Amino acid sequence: MRILKPTLQERIAEVASLRESLAFAAAVVRQARERWDIEHQQDLIVLKEYQETLAEAEAALKAATIIAYKETGNKAPAPGVGVREVIVLDYVPTEALDWAIKHSIALSLDKKAFEAIATGGMVPFVTLRVEPQATIAQDLEEVLAAKEV
Repeated sequence: MRILKPTLQERIAEVASLRESLAFAAAVVRQARERWDIEHQQDLIVLKEYQETLAEAEAALKAATIIAYKETGNKAPAPGVGVREVIVLDYVPTEALDWAIKHSIALSLDKKAFEAIATGGMVPFVTLRVEPQATIAQDLEEVLAAKEV
């Protein structure tokens, strides 16, 4: 018995059907979320207020911890809080790039910018080639319906 491979038309119909099923399932979930949001609107407002208040309190606690550290030099000025010293580099990016070019290190290619330039044919060692890429119509149901007419 020979197993038949699906035809292109059968694959189109399958994708159209799956897209329709996915759209329906997404709509059901979206409606459920909207109902939930409406039913729990007050809870969501309270949650947001707690989130904002907590963020402000944490920022104030961190600031107070830094002040205590600067006053005492103690990296653990109170139980539950601490100070971690991190190295922060301050530099001018153009100077850093000049240094990197001069030393031929720490360089990386901006692929997006390079390819935009190369697409214009301005880079002699780059060749352009055309490669086929399949596309699928957004509304396959419409395409299939038109074929039946």
